[in-house]
Amino acid sequence: MGTSSNQRSPRTPNWRLAHAVIGRADVSASSQSQELWRAASGDQGDALLGGLGSPLLASACETAAKAQSPSQAVASFENTLINEGAAGIFLDLGARALARSVATKSGENGFASELFAEAVAYYASRDLPSYVAAPGRVKNTSDSIVLKEQLKSIARETAMKVPLKTDPKGWRDYVSKVLQNLQSGGKR
Repeated sequence: MGTSSNQRSPRTPNWRLAHAVIGRADVSASSQSQELWRAASGDQGDALLGGLGSPLLASACETAAKAQSPSQAVASFENTLINEGAAGIFLDLGARALARSVATKSGENGFASELFAEAVAYYASRDLPSYVAAPGRVKNTSDSIVLKEQLKSIARETAMKVPLKTDPKGWRDYVSKVLQNLQSGGKR
């Protein structure tokens, strides 16, 4: 039987401010979102854009518009990954986003927005559990879940405001613009 573990974000200068604000009751969810995205971008740089901007995720976006069922969509995506010999956290998040977007029949835009929602949930989940019930932080697990839903909602809304392109270059440009907007609170 396996167990899960909480892989915290690195203790690097890029993450210092994100660690300081995550789960804080006196810091808005939008400010927490900005700091998470700034930290992820500062820590991973081109790897974040490269991961989320992968041409494989651009093709998953197109699959979201055509697939008849979540299981069909995910099976097709996984076959593509196997054929390409590709793996990684962003592709895993993409599979989740694909299943959800096909299940809700939200198509390409739904996939794209869910991908960013999954990514911010991943980043928040790395550290947020460590701060539950700490002074000045989220009081309990329920409040933590509410905060993660707020962060996901911000990511979805931000992604939906950027015009979507699904060709490989257009997808990468789209991802770059969404990342910029998430880091700036939509002020770009």
